[in-house]
Parts: sequence; C-alpha cells; structure tokens
Amino acid sequence: MKKTFLIFSALIFSNTLIAQQDILLASARKDSTGVFIGDMHATEQVESPGVARKFAITNLKKDLDALDKSGKNTLLSDAGNNNERNLNSEIYATYLSRLDKKYKGDVRSIETDNIRDIFQIEQKSEIKRRHSSVVSAQCFSSKNEGQFIKMKDLDGEEIIGYPLESFKGNSRYGLVENYRQGFARIKKDQVFGFLNYCGDETIPCQYEKAEPFNDGKALVKKFDWYFVDVYGIESEALENITDVKALRLGISIAKFKNGKQALIDNTYDVSKKPLSDYYDEVTVFNNELFRVRSGKNFGLIKIDGSTKIDAIYDNINSTTEKGKWIIIEQNKKVGLMDTDGNIKVKPSYESIANMTIDPSVSPNANLGIAKDEAGIRLIDFKDLRTSKTYSSIGDFNKYGLAQIKDGKYIGYINPELKVVIEPIYSSLGNFNQYGLVAACRAGVNGANNGTNKCGYIKFDGSEIVPINFDEVAQFNKFGLVVVKENLKNCSLPAGNCRADMIYDKNGNLVIGKTNEVAPIGIKYITTDTLFNSSFIAIKTFNPQKNGDDMPVEYNLVERNSLKRITSQSYISIKRYDSNLMFPVLKDGKWGLIDTTGKIVAKPAYKDIMITTEGLYGVKYDNNKYGFIDKKGKVQIAFDYEEVRPFNNGLSIVSRGQGKLGVINRFNAKIAPCYFAEVNILPATKQFELLDASGNKFVLNSNGDCVTNCTKFDEIRKLANQ
Repeated sequence: MKKTFLIFSALIFSNTLIAQQDILLASARKDSTGVFIGDMHATEQVESPGVARKFAITNLKKDLDALDKSGKNTLLSDAGNNNERNLNSEIYATYLSRLDKKYKGDVRSIETDNIRDIFQIEQKSEIKRRHSSVVSAQCFSSKNEGQFIKMKDLDGEEIIGYPLESFKGNSRYGLVENYRQGFARIKKDQVFGFLNYCGDETIPCQYEKAEPFNDGKALVKKFDWYFVDVYGIESEALENITDVKALRLGISIAKFKNGKQALIDNTYDVSKKPLSDYYDEVTVFNNELFRVRSGKNFGLIKIDGSTKIDAIYDNINSTTEKGKWIIIEQNKKVGLMDTDGNIKVKPSYESIANMTIDPSVSPNANLGIAKDEAGIRLIDFKDLRTSKTYSSIGDFNKYGLAQIKDGKYIGYINPELKVVIEPIYSSLGNFNQYGLVAACRAGVNGANNGTNKCGYIKFDGSEIVPINFDEVAQFNKFGLVVVKENLKNCSLPAGNCRADMIYDKNGNLVIGKTNEVAPIGIKYITTDTLFNSSFIAIKTFNPQKNGDDMPVEYNLVERNSLKRITSQSYISIKRYDSNLMFPVLKDGKWGLIDTTGKIVAKPAYKDIMITTEGLYGVKYDNNKYGFIDKKGKVQIAFDYEEVRPFNNGLSIVSRGQGKLGVINRFNAKIAPCYFAEVNILPATKQFELLDASGNKFVLNSNGDCVTNCTKFDEIRKLANQ
C-alpha cells in the first residue's frame, strides 16, 4: 500500500504560533508577488481535458488496484481500452460515479470500525484520501475546453490540475496553495476556500481560517470550528475548540477553551471526544510520536492518542533523526530511554547532546556528547558505548578525528571511540593539507629537562617529523618545513645560537645541521617560489661573526623528489639556461652549477653572460673577458675589454676604443681588433666594419669578405705579421 504523509514540524497552539508558522511556510514558498503558492512547477506542459481525464483514470485505477490487492475489482477493468479521444466526458463521468459510490461505501464501513491500531488507521486514511481525489477529479467530466498541467502535489504525487500559478499577481488572493488530496486551499478577499483539480471554487471562500484537506475533511472556522467534507458539507460546530492544526491520517491537534490541548480525529464532531488525554501542550516529536506536557512534566503519546511514555519527566528530546533513543531529564539530570519507555542510561548526566559529523567523513556515525561532574565523554547512540571522560572534546575534522583533552594533555579520538593519537601532547595544531599536525610534548621522566619539544605527527598517530625540536614552522605548499633546535655553549653572536633544519612531508631530512655547508646558526625560510617550474627556492641566512644582519642567500630543492641539490647557499641564482646550467653568485663571484647541484664552474668570475651557442662570456680578475664552455673549461682567454654573444659561430670583441674585431669559437681573429665600429646588419646578418678613416667593409655571416676586400686583406695581413 502506498503511504505518502505530509509531516508538519512541531506545533504549539496559540494565535502567535500559528502566525509564526504561516510566516515560516510563506518565507519558503512565496513568489515575487507575495502569494503563497507552494511548489507548483509543471513536470510537463499544457494538457487538454481529454488528456487530463485519461491521466486521472490511469492514476485512480492504480490506486484502486493498490487498495484491492485481491485483483477482483472490475470497476475500471475496461478503462484501459479507452484512448484519449474515446474517453469522453460521459464515459469518464460513469467511471468516476462508480468510484465515488464504492469509496462512499468503504468510508461508511470503516467509520463504524473503532479499532485504533496504527495500521488500521493508515488503511482508513488511504481510502479517504483516494475518495477525496476522486471527488475533485469528477470536474473533468464537464470540461471540454481548458488547459491543465502535469505537476506534483504537496504529498509528492503526480497529478494533472489547473495551473495555479496563473493566480500570481492577482491582488484578490493572499494565499494560493498547491493541491493536497485533490483540493487547493486559497485565501481570496481575506477569506478561505478550496479549488478542485479544474480550478473551480468548489468550496466557496467564506472562512476566516482553514486547514488543508486531511483524509476527506478540512478544518474550517467562521465563528466556531467545523469540518467541511469534499462535497462542501459542513459538520456541526466542534464544541469547546478554539484552535486546531491539521496533521495527517485524519488527525489534528486541537486547543480547547480550558487552555488544554489534545489529539482529535475527523469524527470529533460526532464523538465529542478527543483521541488522547488532555495536556497543557502537544507538539510533534517525530514521525510517530507526540511530546506532551502536563504541568512541568513531559511524556510521549502515539498518533492514535494512546500513551507511549507517561508524563513524568522534566524534559524529553530526540537524539538524532536516525537514533533510537530518547533523551530524558529528571531531577536536573539526563539519561537515555528507548522508544518503548525502557531506561537505557539512568539520568545521571548534566547534559546529553547530539554531535554533528560530516557524512562524507563517517556516514554511519551517530554520536552524542554526555557531560557530568567528571567531565565529558562521547556516547555512541548505536549501542550506547561511551568513551573515557575528558576535560574537553572538539568537533570531528575531515580525517574523522576529534581533539580530546585529558587534564592538560591533548590527543585525538575517532567516531568509533578509539583513541588514535594518545593525549600526551601539550599542544596540537590544525591538520594541514598533508594530513600532518604540529605536535609539542614535554620531556618524559626528566628528558629534555622537562621542556617542550615539537615535531609533526600524521592523522594515524605516526610520528613524521621527530618530536625533538624547540620550534617548528608551517609547511609550504610543496611539502617542506623548517624546524629549529636551540644550542648551548654557542660561540656565535647572540641570537644565532640555534640550528635550523628542513624536513619534507614524508619525514625525510632535506637539509640537516651536521652538513659542513650548514653550520650552526644558519636560518632557513621555505618559499613557494619555483625556478624553471622544477626547483624550490629556500631562503638562507648565514650568521656573521661580527653580529651584523645576515644577508639572504638561496638553496634549491628539487620539486618532485624534495631532494636538496645545492651543496651550499648562493647570494643569487639565475634560472637555468638551454645548457641546463644555473649561473650562481657566491662571495661576489659567479660560477655555474647543473640541475643536480654539481659545481661545473667554481664561482671565480666577476660577471657572467647568458650562454650563446654553448659558450659563456665571463669577466676574470684582470677585468678582462673571455669565454668558458658548459663544462667550465676556458675556451677563449681573458684578453678582451668587451665581448658580445656569439652569432653563427662569430662574436664581436673589443680590446679598447678603436680596437673592435670579430672572432670565432676558437678565438681565431676573423676580423682583427683594428676597427672603430663593428655592427651586425639585421636583415642579412652581415658584419659591417668601419676603420678610423671611415672606410667601410662588409663580411658575410660566415666571416668572408664581400665588400672592399682588397683593403680588408691588407689590414688582415698586417695583423698577422
């Protein structure tokens, strides 16, 4: 049997509360014109009356089959043989008349049945709800024109009905609600009424208040409260009732003239008796139960009005939506009870509260926090296991861990109440992107003189960076962290008596203190700067013996392996070139290292030029330039005041003013250092040479003379003598 229920949130009866609830609903479903319409979005576009009739018959036949599981009901047996065109208004009216008659008989039969079993109540509800839809759908018999839409009603069932959104912007309407059980509640000209599936005002607007249809009847108010049925027939006035709120299964919460509240059903106009006892307050507790208050005490009743838990508790609350326990309060202490009223945890705690855990972290977790004089503990609502008592418990993080504090020491626990990181740490930071957390711990049994030592641990509790250091920094985005160790008997200037080291995210030592190129007192700062997208720059500060400020230098760490490649720090490192060489500056001199950190050319040069065709122009101590190759070997001696990059194997060089020439890679003088000016012609890459007398000579890109060659040969012959 299909059971679709509309469950309202907790209700407290007073004019103020009902107004507040209307505001909450309206805020969720009002359109831009302020008309409350619910969710009326069409699942399919405009349909004709014929399609509406066919759809209604199909759905009603399914409902009938579901209610009569014997399969013997033949009321609509031939309905499927009629297509949209053949299903005219007369045939349709015949079908609906059959259904109306059947459901009327069923309703009369069940009204005499006083069984209050919840399953029986649901069966009755199903028949009444279906009858309500049948009565509303009868309107299609008289419709041969008009347009309708397919949509879902407030119970989530698919229907075809009048497009209620057409009321948008009409100032006469203060409320146009979606259909429920065949009827749409409306407020027009400040009074309430109901529309059928065709949009007809089948129950005229005349009531100062109205609740939605609830199993064939709706609660309405003029001066008194009444029931109105699907035919618009009103009951006798409901005695002693001042306010009501419809729920489901034909049951409502009513407030009486004496200020008490109780559950009533749709027969109250005849029986004059509520389903439940009278209480000072009745509110929805969950899908099956209601919380009731008598004086200052709380209990629970079922939807059929029977008592589930006597009203003897100071308070009653639910655990979680999927929890099977109830939080009870008695004598200012709280405990847990099951839904049958059995005490599972005696009221001995100061408080028990739900704990929210991201389902993506622990989808099956159902935990709470229990607090007493000793502290707080986790309680697993699945089996009521509890953790050890702690002085504090934090929220669960993305690794499924909550920080716990035992006295003055900190650790972590998981949702299974297993301590993953023992509370032995004096401080724990927040987990970083690598699942690591900075951890500090006091010396044990006098070790480290009782002072804190720090490192990093992983979310599984394993130690990654040893808990041996006086200070640890934050990891950079590539997975490197600086750690610091204070040193005794340090001969270096004050403030520098410490050793910095660098670890990677896997716990490997990248730069240690024992290396001869990392003496005591060096300070490191990791950066997020990359050289050539592959090497991480590490700022390095070497202490000065005279106490002066430490100049910044740099080391390099390979990005993928996180291995240090520089064997010493450099004042400057230029990005590597086509030869995969880094020009580096140390103690005011330039040299070359390769991408493994190997020193190719010791820092011995005052200047170094960008490599061209495998050679580097460098300036030596004699302030003259020459060329070295990518292995650091001198290929052209340091004889020149100035050199220019090689181009097609040739370079313009100078030995002073008026002494310019052209050499090749072997230092052969293609043009002697004799000329006042030498230029490369951009278009042809030829060399244009001018002597002191203004004579012009042109060499091609290979160095062969092409203009004024006789004179050029004389100059070259003289230079060769």
